[in-house]
Amino acid sequence: MINVNAQPPYPNATYTHLLYTITSTQSGQPQYQYVMDVKQGGTLLTRIRQYPNPAAAGIFDPSRILNDYITYDPNWKTATNAIPVSSVQTFDILFGEEYGTSVSSSVVLYDGSGSPGAPGVATTPAEVFGAVVDPNNGISFNWQAQEVLSNIPTTENFITEDEYQTLSIYNDGSLTTATVNYNPGGQSVYNLQNGFNTIPVGGKNIGVTGWNTITVSVGSTNYTWTKVENCNYDRVRFAFINKFGFWDFFGWNLPIRKTTTITRQSLTRPMVNYSSQLSVYNNERRGKDYYNIQYNDAINVSTDWLDQSQANWLSELLESPSVFVQDGDLFNPVVITNGSYVHNTNKKSQKTFQYDITFQYANQQLGR
Repeated sequence: MINVNAQPPYPNATYTHLLYTITSTQSGQPQYQYVMDVKQGGTLLTRIRQYPNPAAAGIFDPSRILNDYITYDPNWKTATNAIPVSSVQTFDILFGEEYGTSVSSSVVLYDGSGSPGAPGVATTPAEVFGAVVDPNNGISFNWQAQEVLSNIPTTENFITEDEYQTLSIYNDGSLTTATVNYNPGGQSVYNLQNGFNTIPVGGKNIGVTGWNTITVSVGSTNYTWTKVENCNYDRVRFAFINKFGFWDFFGWNLPIRKTTTITRQSLTRPMVNYSSQLSVYNNERRGKDYYNIQYNDAINVSTDWLDQSQANWLSELLESPSVFVQDGDLFNPVVITNGSYVHNTNKKSQKTFQYDITFQYANQQLGR
């Protein structure tokens, strides 16, 4: 008989350890193994077997398995409260056991309650999303719930009228609404469901123009965005998955530096045409030619001067698993190629600093 001694609370993150501890009264049987099934909607995704540890228990961690099924909702342009579909998913974790009658017999799979069959000892449904938990937080492996799913500063955020912006919120039942004020321009109030919500913030999302600032009220906390104009330099606007597994946005106006690397593959041709009936002198005939030319564009940008809170938040862009650049109404996927970055060099004297960010478009132009 299987007993679940410990399991994680939910909702929880996938970039952490989701630890299940199970024991069984049958763990001394020949060829004994604990069995864990991961299911979704009745579909078996994977089955994991594990021998008892020295304490006769089984310790399972399905976090990475669940993370493989998490993707990110492209809800940058939402005009309503967008409930996550792909970025927050629920799985069923079930336990059973298998063993034989001797060390050489065949083994039988049991449901964990004494009957032959697939694992059937259920646990709390695993509602997970692609958040990161700091293993050095001194608290636990588990995600610590907070209302706004972003580390964005409450002020010093800038946006243009042509840019999209959203804010993701977790409601543990204590929130009812979130309010977006366009000053001037009016107000939008969004009813929040229990769990995860993504509300539109940018005026571009809902078609509001003429505002100077945008203020979002979530619980007792206010977030402010100030309008800036596209001037002097081209503007770069990133959308990136933050450490909570939801979209954040950041843009600025500074020079863009672009480098194109060209890789040419060549072949050598004879100057004499050996394939014709009569080979005559032809100085235009190539003795060397290209059969493949590949282009690789790398773009380098420097951020505005950042204070420490902005820099700490923006480091999530450099570490993000999914980044896009807004180009008009399009969001083009890019790859950040920075191999490292400096947070700060002198905490005493350095009050502001910049990040240099190098990226490539995920879809490069085709070679010739």
